Amino acid sequence: MSLGYSGSFTAEKDREFFCDTCGARCTRSINGDLEYGHLVGCPERPDQFKIGTSDGRRHRPDEGSDGGASA
Repeated sequence: MSLGYSGSFTAEKDREFFCDTCGARCTRSINGDLEYGHLVGCPERPDQFKIGTSDGRRHRPDEGSDGGASA
């Protein structure tokens, strides 16, 4: 899956991980209640996060994910 980004794809900090569903690099909140970074449309994205007006990356189930292979 091409994400159109050439930066670093590592999840090295304690609360960072790659989502197995949308493939985005995400971060867990300090108390573990929220996960930030999921793509719009990812079922793992917290319901309380509003969908922005950005035309940025969105989760498309038919494209699949690398399953966090970069982690």
